[in-house]
Amino acid sequence: MSEHLQIADQIRRAISAHAANCAPDECCGLLAVDDGGRVVFAYPLTNAHPSPVTYTVEPEEHFHALRHAEGQGWGIGGVFHSHPQGPATPSAIDVQAALDPGWVYLVAAPAELRGFRIVDGVIEEIGLT
Repeated sequence: MSEHLQIADQIRRAISAHAANCAPDECCGLLAVDDGGRVVFAYPLTNAHPSPVTYTVEPEEHFHALRHAEGQGWGIGGVFHSHPQGPATPSAIDVQAALDPGWVYLVAAPAELRGFRIVDGVIEEIGLT
């Protein structure tokens, strides 16, 4: 784990609350990052196909989050979702769905939040501080 990412407590709490509100299905959302790559905002979004084992970010909400982030001078640099009944590690479905090698993938499980990069099917954990 060579890379570390700072996540503010209020962003952690927002992700945890969204995960709790969506349980027993997976929650999902997008992460805004500033020019330095720091996570500055979490967009809790709707899982378009509610399921306890997978998520699909609602496309119109994705677009609105992107527009809002750009309006603030940020970019979308990652996604978060929950594993309500499993560990906070990417599943095979998560690895297969990972499209952007530059993105941060946060996985929330009860009482745990972990970060990853997924590049060409290879998972690398990112330390969260």
